[in-house]
Amino acid sequence: MASISSADAATVKDGAPPKNKQRRMKVAPLNVYLMVKDVFDKRRQSVEDFVFQSLDAFSTTATTQDQENNNNHGGTSPSRLYTYTTFFESLRTMSTDGILGTSYHIETNPFVPGYTNSDNAYIDNESNMAFFLSQDDPGHANAVKYAIVNICAFLANAMVEAIQFDACEEFNGMMVSGGGSSFDSTNNNNNNENGDSNGRVGILSELNGVNGRYFPMSNACGQFGRLYQDEVCIASNIDNGNGDEESNVDMSCPVDSNLEITAELHPKYNYQQGKEDVNKNNNNNNVIDQSPPPPFFCMPKQYESDYAGYWDGYNMEFVRRVAYPSLLGKVDVEGCCHWGRGALMTKGTCGLGKVNHFMGKKAYTDKRPSRYPNIDFCTFPSIICGASNALLSGVMYPELKFIVPLFDWVERVQSYSNPESKWDYMAQLKLFVDGGMGMEEGDGGDGDDSLKFIDAVSSVLTRGCDGFYCSGQTIHFMEERRRNFETLIHDIFNLQERLDGLPAPSSQPKYDFDHAMRWIHSKRSKIESNILVSKNSALNGMSYFSQEYKFEPFLSALRTTSYYGVGGERSFFLGDESESLRGFNAGLVNLAFFLANAMAESITNDSCDEINWEKTETGSQYPIANSCGMNGRDYGREICPAWQSFMTCKVDTEAEIKADVPFTAVPPFLLDARPPPFQCRPGKTPAGYWDESTQTLVDNTTSFNSYGREDIEGCCFFGRGALLTRGSCNYGKLNFHIGAQAAADNRPAIYPNIDFCTQPDAVCTDDSMEMRYVVGMFEWIDKVQDYWDSTVGYSYKDELYKFVDNGMVDDMFISQVSHIVARGCHVYPCSSTSAVDTNRFLYGLERKMNFKNIIKLVFELPIAAPADRAPWNDNSFTPPAAESQTTKRPTFRPTLNPTPYPLRDPTLSPATSLDASRPTTLVTPRPTSPQKPTGSPFELSDITQYNNGGIYIINNEASSFTDESIVVTKNTTIVLEKGGFIEAPLNTNWPAVRVSIASTFIGKGGFVNGSYADTSFLEGEYEDGGEGIHVNNGQSSPETASYAEFYDDIYVIGGDAPNGVGGNALHVNGFGTQAYIYGGHFIGGSGTKDNGLSLYVFNSGRAHIRAGLFTGDMKVERSGSVAFYGCFMKNGTKVTGVFADESELDITVRTYYGGEVILIPLAEQECDTAPSASPTNFPTLSPQPTVPRPNLGGKRKVASGFIIMAVFTVMQSDVMW
Repeated sequence: MASISSADAATVKDGAPPKNKQRRMKVAPLNVYLMVKDVFDKRRQSVEDFVFQSLDAFSTTATTQDQENNNNHGGTSPSRLYTYTTFFESLRTMSTDGILGTSYHIETNPFVPGYTNSDNAYIDNESNMAFFLSQDDPGHANAVKYAIVNICAFLANAMVEAIQFDACEEFNGMMVSGGGSSFDSTNNNNNNENGDSNGRVGILSELNGVNGRYFPMSNACGQFGRLYQDEVCIASNIDNGNGDEESNVDMSCPVDSNLEITAELHPKYNYQQGKEDVNKNNNNNNVIDQSPPPPFFCMPKQYESDYAGYWDGYNMEFVRRVAYPSLLGKVDVEGCCHWGRGALMTKGTCGLGKVNHFMGKKAYTDKRPSRYPNIDFCTFPSIICGASNALLSGVMYPELKFIVPLFDWVERVQSYSNPESKWDYMAQLKLFVDGGMGMEEGDGGDGDDSLKFIDAVSSVLTRGCDGFYCSGQTIHFMEERRRNFETLIHDIFNLQERLDGLPAPSSQPKYDFDHAMRWIHSKRSKIESNILVSKNSALNGMSYFSQEYKFEPFLSALRTTSYYGVGGERSFFLGDESESLRGFNAGLVNLAFFLANAMAESITNDSCDEINWEKTETGSQYPIANSCGMNGRDYGREICPAWQSFMTCKVDTEAEIKADVPFTAVPPFLLDARPPPFQCRPGKTPAGYWDESTQTLVDNTTSFNSYGREDIEGCCFFGRGALLTRGSCNYGKLNFHIGAQAAADNRPAIYPNIDFCTQPDAVCTDDSMEMRYVVGMFEWIDKVQDYWDSTVGYSYKDELYKFVDNGMVDDMFISQVSHIVARGCHVYPCSSTSAVDTNRFLYGLERKMNFKNIIKLVFELPIAAPADRAPWNDNSFTPPAAESQTTKRPTFRPTLNPTPYPLRDPTLSPATSLDASRPTTLVTPRPTSPQKPTGSPFELSDITQYNNGGIYIINNEASSFTDESIVVTKNTTIVLEKGGFIEAPLNTNWPAVRVSIASTFIGKGGFVNGSYADTSFLEGEYEDGGEGIHVNNGQSSPETASYAEFYDDIYVIGGDAPNGVGGNALHVNGFGTQAYIYGGHFIGGSGTKDNGLSLYVFNSGRAHIRAGLFTGDMKVERSGSVAFYGCFMKNGTKVTGVFADESELDITVRTYYGGEVILIPLAEQECDTAPSASPTNFPTLSPQPTVPRPNLGGKRKVASGFIIMAVFTVMQSDVMW
């Protein structure tokens, strides 16, 4: 359903269009323009050096001197696109001629290319609008100042929207904050671990991609919380150009699904194939190597599954035709051609539609004057950025980069007037100037008025309304807009001299609620990209923007629960103003704890309703009765403690409720079927189960949940919301404090019309998505913030402040908070004074790592320096021994060979060590030291990257890796020989070796071990083993395909999974990617749920097998292929035969979605029959014995001694065969 644009809707009450008449501004006399321009010309150099500069992409930390020289810029260059001269040429015509100057009219002055000229016949028309230069009263004492302030406000916003990026077209993941800039520049609350806080400007890690790495190409349809193609603007009282007014005029562009447009390639912020290193000319040692996405494009869908895919900025891969959702749920780019363009990034069907309505082809065909009668800005918006078109005779209009944004400013900002807030732009501009611009004596010199003015102006421009709380959308780059504006009006133009000629002193910020909310807004991109992300099962658990948990409803819920409270004078703790910075940091830590737990409970699964995850002991049945309770619980029997028992909901045996199916819980996001959503219904009939092996629902059959229930009568209190609030007690508390019961008792209620006892499903059916957060925050307040154990005098709030005071490094407190959430007490088992013993899964490691990543890398709080604190994984807290303890705290992995960072490099070897048949000349870009990936702000401390185009050999213990995954990328080669080994860390979804972007892996010997899923780590997460080797394409093209060879003495082993699915040994993925197997041992990891594959070929990858020993099935899908060379036959999924070296093979190969098995005979090998699909008479081989895997602390360790033992054992096995 179409909606009013976000920029317009923010000023509209109840969705009705604005009724106030559009304000017109007559044109300025030429002498007025020249008088204002003269003031700028006298300061031209200063203006050019500050305004018309673009950031040097990929720069990181700017020095203090850099900041002094470039103000808010850390490394700048003159803009290619935006210059002082072109701006003032455009400003002249938009102020002295207005939008109707130099125009054509279909009746009075028709447009005929080459034969007619535009004229100014309509500049005095009542419908004309012009840029304000005080033409209404040029003789006023402050007339010039009014004009300068209007221009400076425009430029301050244009600088952050487009000029700083030197971009005319919006790019994917466009930055929404200024790197290291913070709302508060006077304190240390944004310092990172190394102590550097400000100056990180314009780095790619600020791009709004998932984990700073994955970018949906469907972002072309909308970013910043807006869906551009659905923005409709219907205006009243619009002058039709003939002196008459029209009502209900739809000015928005129609969406044309057949349009096909590609944005202009940006030299810095778009990936360019073949440009190996965008940083090669940058001498900054702190440069971060990352690869931005390709330009936006829109195109019609050719078939149903023609999805736009995503860009992997870390591996420089453009993965096409994959359903990867944007923040707004778009997976294709059909009709998505209205991304931002010009100096203010005018965007959307409404924004571009207005340009067309007032100045383009629409105005001309409607018989109104038009500046550009031959340009349809709806079907050819790229003309704004200089694109030419055969339909326009190749004519280009370079001035449009400023003409369109100046029109946008005139139409949306200058004309803005809100009768409800009584904020009128023209009136406020003059009040601001007449009032001294916030710098008069007695004002404290804090510039507060200028900040209020530019904040309101920026809000009008970006959100369509003037108040900070008028919209949940974020004013991106708010600090930069402020700084730009103040620098212009005070430092460059000296409109009001600062006292004593000195800069205004910085005042201590007021750490109140408003400060906290502004600070959270400033972190929006990191919160959306790293916290509000889920896992896509169809993409092997890859992260994507959550569709069920969005930033704006989160912010709204936080304001509701923190500012207004949840009844009983209780509120979500977001800081204590009386405690200043200490209280502010404590509030952020509390918020980080909540978000870390919400990630573990619900956000990861992208579901508001609890999902059916618990199987019966048989291992393949999911009881439908799990809606009554999982993990040994019966949700309907959970009675509140005696003093709160009256709050408990009564179980309604007649209730019938069914959970919603999330957007991403159906194909194409899930390839395999899943258990049906939870439900409750009357009757004692057995509810049945979901059979995982057959993927079918077996109804009316007994299948008990872990509590012993087989029916689902009255089982309506399953988990919902951010913390998956469960049970009759918790829903009763909700109803008593914020629901219908509170209203019935004449107490304040957030949801007075919702009876959470009879309508628990309302939590997830709220269209605004706010309630799911509010419910979770209420549970957090009730269970965690109010937690008090009188037996030991333990208070969460007191411990929270101790945690902050001690540098935020106390692992004991982090674990205690997890126990409070999951068990109801800080030390398990709970005392008799505890509330309901919830016994939910602890997910201790996941909650802990979520929390640490949030405070350190997202919130960037002042964590104690490494020298002053215990290690991150210090195992300092151990709960008292108890036989009834359900889930023990994980013990951290033992380390056979501790390896301090930085890790030693593998020995760099000359290319002659490779086979002569393989190319040995490799392009070597600028050398880089091996380093951990930098594409994600989340820690990837167990990964080392090799990306310098070199050739490395691993052939002894010194050059090998323990507890480390390696990534080989950018035309780099790794050779693994006897004596070498690569062993992935515990419980990680990264393979031991990932080969990507035209890189090569040569396996001549040694061992590769995928990640072992240690059960002491698990408690529900990371239960599957990791892959051994993943050979991957770089960008879905032959040039970026990777290559691998394997020989007799190599062992590639998938990780074991005692509670899950074993890891695959070898994974070959992507168009053009090839793996040649001349021998070796490929062993899928063992798992209780399923064993790993010996070989997995996916997405047009190719595997050529000439010899080798394989333990575990093979799987080939999505146009992948595996070729067997020798005497082979295929019967169903069975492939049996003999290789040229006379070794035999009997393997199951499953094919899906176009996967192919190819049988190729060899001239030098004589077969009994030609390869066929007929039954074979070859003997069936017994499964090969797996390599011995010693149990070292519950985990396989591969050291040199083990290698010798393993090889000896296999040799013995060969004799027995």
